Amino acid sequence: MRAGRAFISLNITLVGFVWLAHGQIAETQWNRDGAARWAEIAVPPVGNPGFKRIPSSQTGIGFTNTLDALASAANRVLENGSGVALGDFDKDGRLDIFLCSLEGRSALYRNLGGWRFEQASGRLPGIVSKFICSGAVFSDINGDSWLDLLISTIGHGVLCLGNRGDGTFEDVTESAGTRSGFAAMTMALADVDGNGTLDLYVTNYRTSDIRDQGRIDVQRVNGKVMLAPSLRDRLVLTETGILEFGEPDILYLNDGQGRFKPVSWTEGTFRNESGDPLAGAPVDWGLSATFRDINGDGAPDLYVCNDFWTPDRIWINDGKGTFQAIDRFAIRHTSENSMGVDFSDVDRDGFLDFIVLDMRSRDPALRKRQASAQTQITASLGGLGIRPQIMRNVLFRARGDGSFEEIADYSGVSASDWSWQPTFVDVDLDGFEDLVISTGHSRDVQDLDATAKIQALQHAWPREMDRETQQRAFTREMMEHGKLYPNHESPIVTFRNLGNLKFEETTKSWGTEALGVHQGMAFGDLDGDGDLDFVVNNLNAECGVYRNESIAPRIAVRLNGLAPNIQGIGARVKLIGGAVPSQVQEMVCGGRYLSGNEPLLVFAAGGRKEGMIIEVTWRNGNVSTIHNVRANRICEVFELASK
Repeated sequence: MRAGRAFISLNITLVGFVWLAHGQIAETQWNRDGAARWAEIAVPPVGNPGFKRIPSSQTGIGFTNTLDALASAANRVLENGSGVALGDFDKDGRLDIFLCSLEGRSALYRNLGGWRFEQASGRLPGIVSKFICSGAVFSDINGDSWLDLLISTIGHGVLCLGNRGDGTFEDVTESAGTRSGFAAMTMALADVDGNGTLDLYVTNYRTSDIRDQGRIDVQRVNGKVMLAPSLRDRLVLTETGILEFGEPDILYLNDGQGRFKPVSWTEGTFRNESGDPLAGAPVDWGLSATFRDINGDGAPDLYVCNDFWTPDRIWINDGKGTFQAIDRFAIRHTSENSMGVDFSDVDRDGFLDFIVLDMRSRDPALRKRQASAQTQITASLGGLGIRPQIMRNVLFRARGDGSFEEIADYSGVSASDWSWQPTFVDVDLDGFEDLVISTGHSRDVQDLDATAKIQALQHAWPREMDRETQQRAFTREMMEHGKLYPNHESPIVTFRNLGNLKFEETTKSWGTEALGVHQGMAFGDLDGDGDLDFVVNNLNAECGVYRNESIAPRIAVRLNGLAPNIQGIGARVKLIGGAVPSQVQEMVCGGRYLSGNEPLLVFAAGGRKEGMIIEVTWRNGNVSTIHNVRANRICEVFELASK
């Protein structure tokens, strides 16, 4: 399709529904004007920046993602938890919730309005209960305008549930082609090759960790320690010990009908910094990934967060679906145990910045009692090809020349405890996006005192004991040892963006101080007042449903693209003339730690009541411009075919 400016003059009145304050529904009129339709939003008259947790007694959502101690000891991979997806699956105008479970109890909740939800899991095929579900995202993968549901699982890849259009789902995994034997984690979707379809990237971790098996078989050959043949593709011996590989991620291309084909890692789609095809698939510990236009050329680039010793991968897209590793000198170091990533123009200078999370404690005293989870890998000092991994959060500010400077310490966000997902969201609607971070772990496994006690208690199991009996005994021992580690619950950490590259912590004043193991987290407008609420999947505790309490003027934007990318994923949306001269965000799908947001963007209107402009640059280069935008409206922008 030829790129160009698409705008026609229309003025159509449509009957629909508008949400009133905190979820009441009333019939109203939508107005269509040009390439958009809009409706007024009823903003609550009283409130303060921040969030309020809505109790399950009101919402009806008592979901708990349960993981017992024995299962955790047998497979520590499960402690990475599960996520949540938000989407209006039945097209009734209200945002619904899907929560993943590690024990086959994943749940779908239908939004009734007024912060009330009903259990709707019966609309899902029974196969969902057979899987350990880690992540989820709602996405229209076949372009029929109904949201399908993708679920990542431990050991079976991605489960695809097709929306029948009657409020129910069917299992279409086999025809979709997304089943694998890997431990699928976070999913991200974008039109990577520019053909209008939503392609799928899946990060894979490991179905199990070798440390939970009790014994690693090694051999001594001519005085040299060697791994057993069965482990040589899984482990590597280094000068400092044994390291385990993860599993290769998968990029799937969509044919537009919801059928996916995996892309080879070695046939040229992925290339190294020099532009050469890769020699093999990276076997990383993939936790999360997101598509975002990092270099501003309109194509979705890819940032992949990898755990432990495996490095993050940053792939720059040529616009046609070929990815090249970012220049070695563009980014000089990364986090060590990268969990989640998010992007924002933090200082509103027109360039995209980003943050990656690790597990550094906010409490300096606690840091001294913890062992560093820093992998010790020998490297020559001063080597220009080295990109060190550092165990803390990293915040990268774009310089505007394709390179980034790292400023987390300067900005005050280098530590947020054991962290999973950062989300840039303008909580106080002042024009600068703040940070909301899900954190927590069931145990502080870095505690040095507990580690010393455990080492004193450990013993070698007799070699004559059969392997199965030994494994059961080892698992029970690990379960008992785990009880010696301190509780490591923590709050959902929030930081207010001060607009000068500095952040201040606002966890208590913004209402997210409750302790827990907060993992997958998704944002969306659950009550229709035009700001972003959120749901968080908590381990061994009820999920959290949080209402945004802000009353500042706002503009909410949805996109309605041409088929098959109905949701306008990958489009760049700019508000001109709001709380700050220009606010820019990108419509994304998935790409949150194990989770997927509603495809809705919210901008700060500030003191301007009217006369603002929305400019949408679609993935294919078309541009839609909406004039005379007024505050406290939701605006749905349509992509119009070029003539």
